[in-house]
Amino acid sequence: MLLDRIEMMLPFARRQKRQDALLVLNIDRFKTLNDARGHATGDLLLQAVALRIKEVLREGDLLARMGGDEFAILVPELASRSDDAMLRMLHIAEHVHDSLHIPFAVDGETIRLGASMGIALFPQNADDSQIDILRRANTALHQAKTQGGGRTAFFESAMDEAAKQRFQVERELRTAIPNGELRVFLQPQVDAQGNMVAAEALVRWQHPQRGLLAPGVFIPIAEESDLIVDLDDWMLAEVCRLLARDMFAGRQFRIAVNVSPRQFRKAGFAEGVLARLRNSGAEASHLTLEVTEGLMLQDVNSVIATMSGLSNSGIHFSVDDFGTGYSSLAYLKRLPLNELKIDKTFVQDAPSDPDDAALVEGMLSLAKHLHLSVVAEGVETQAQADFLNAHGTVIHQGYLFGKPEPAETILAKLK
Repeated sequence: MLLDRIEMMLPFARRQKRQDALLVLNIDRFKTLNDARGHATGDLLLQAVALRIKEVLREGDLLARMGGDEFAILVPELASRSDDAMLRMLHIAEHVHDSLHIPFAVDGETIRLGASMGIALFPQNADDSQIDILRRANTALHQAKTQGGGRTAFFESAMDEAAKQRFQVERELRTAIPNGELRVFLQPQVDAQGNMVAAEALVRWQHPQRGLLAPGVFIPIAEESDLIVDLDDWMLAEVCRLLARDMFAGRQFRIAVNVSPRQFRKAGFAEGVLARLRNSGAEASHLTLEVTEGLMLQDVNSVIATMSGLSNSGIHFSVDDFGTGYSSLAYLKRLPLNELKIDKTFVQDAPSDPDDAALVEGMLSLAKHLHLSVVAEGVETQAQADFLNAHGTVIHQGYLFGKPEPAETILAKLK
């Protein structure tokens, strides 16, 4: 019905030179609530949301459920000018937000909700179709969700182009792994005397047309899909292959690999890591797995069990971007951790900013009392290195001591 109504509205909107709008709405974190409270409660909540939205719409507006927790609102005859139409749609979106913020009483429970909304005005082109308009609204919705949820975003042509680019990158990345286009780069980690004591493994993409691509181009897209698991598995296998070389026998040297929460929670993750070590012949004590604080937000007991099993085999664990996450410091004494990585946002202004200096000093003191080693990321100046060395025992990682380079280049320097 929604698509049929849009098709009927388009010729009238063109002739009358008016702007209509499609708003697509997605309930924030509905899946978490649905999993926690059960599908029966989730269904009752969706019905309550539909009734709540319907109460604030104008006569002639169409409310449709697209599927799951996604709804669409079709708003005809807004205005003749785009800016006036945008203003009126903002008011409508605000009314819907306000309506959903009122707690829901469902199945004997009180539930609070928020929503993300994407809006597309139409027509924009002479050949607009229903699918074009729906795609634009969904693109705007994606933009609203990436801003943190609870937001409203309008479609802009730049969003459309960005969406097409994301799709293209994702499609090409799916073939990049089996085609052997990914490369392992290493960035040195050095002690206070400048000796290389470890390295972090970083991925680069040798694109056949666009050349060498930095991770910022494709990692966020991989994280939005299942590709991040495939990419992490590939990186782990490559690092194990490097660590199996004779040059590491008897040497106290580790290579750190980032582990995404999605990969960590995958069934059989721990067994897979140990199998890769066995099959390659690499020593577990040479491998560091970097996890983020966000991993501890859910099912911390399961996380502890997985980490403890791997730690008992000799694998080290590091908390990446320490200080930027949301979890409690309580996990530091519960998890089998070996290392904290101080995020570069704290390191880079520590010599000149008293607030950052105090935070870094506190992290170093905390690590010392918990018997954890510390890696400082983003060390780019001698002043930063001097500050860190003056306040604790720190391993440095940053352009001052070495940029990421192909693995073979770094290993040749290590020899």
